[in-house]
Amino acid sequence: MFNSRYKSVGFTLIELMITLVIVVILTSIALPSFRSMIISNNIITTTNELVATVNYARSEAIRRGKGITICKSSSGTGCLTGGGTYWDSGWIAFVDTANYGTHDAGEEIIRVWSTLPTGYTLRPNNNFINYLRYDPHGAANNIGTFAICHDSSEVGAKAIVITRLRPRLGSDSDNDQIPEKDNGSNISTCESP
Repeated sequence: MFNSRYKSVGFTLIELMITLVIVVILTSIALPSFRSMIISNNIITTTNELVATVNYARSEAIRRGKGITICKSSSGTGCLTGGGTYWDSGWIAFVDTANYGTHDAGEEIIRVWSTLPTGYTLRPNNNFINYLRYDPHGAANNIGTFAICHDSSEVGAKAIVITRLRPRLGSDSDNDQIPEKDNGSNISTCESP
């Protein structure tokens, strides 16, 4: 005999299809803004990492009383001197006893930074094509700008302005979402390799 006390619990096929349609619509609305948030967070993380690198190199130069150089490096064991201005594959900091900006045998590597995520670029202006060096007094070898970008776009990028003593973030005084170099002009160094 059939017992009517037990009812079947669950969704009908129509209810399930309506729920799935609502989930797809909400997901398609949320994904683009979620993607741009991830890109922005990665740019900010890389910017913070490079500022920390520069501050670390400067403080180590003063603390050790020796020149400290930061150079682009794909291997983590020496400086990369070719390949244009591309710092995307990583960089190292080392005690530059020879004061040439290149890592020589016997010079201590004090820290290694790894490759940036795919699609992100780190480009300096011509003053820092291969390296940035701090002397024992904490002064940089030059002034200039590094740009951190995604998909070669200056819009939404970040800039780090290197002065003789301290790095700072590039501003956006004209509110066009493109950071500016120290001279007030927009960055223009986000091209991909």
